[in-house]
Amino acid sequence: MQPHHLAALVFALMAIPAFVAAGWPRDGRLPVAGGARGMTEGRRRALDDRLSRLMRMLALAMLAMAGGMALWGMDQRRILVLAVVLVLVVNGLALAMLLAVVRARRGTGPGMDR
Repeated sequence: MQPHHLAALVFALMAIPAFVAAGWPRDGRLPVAGGARGMTEGRRRALDDRLSRLMRMLALAMLAMAGGMALWGMDQRRILVLAVVLVLVVNGLALAMLLAVVRARRGTGPGMDR
């Protein structure tokens, strides 16, 4: 097994806990909105669903990185571009999660009734 295949396997294995964790908000096991005053059950569910969807997207980005490493592992330029794209995607998804929580607590998020 070549080193880039091992690295791809590690990225793919790291995506498994991300997929598992993505189910926690949807199942109500992660009380992100627990401290928000005045948040209805419907708004809490909407926030949990949105966070769950964003976390699944993060896990898919990790799987895409694993696939790219397996395919292009010997081409350093492509791996560098892939790593830069992964950093941008992961940080963008983290920002989207933060904004979703802040907007939901204010009651101004998409799909939120005031």
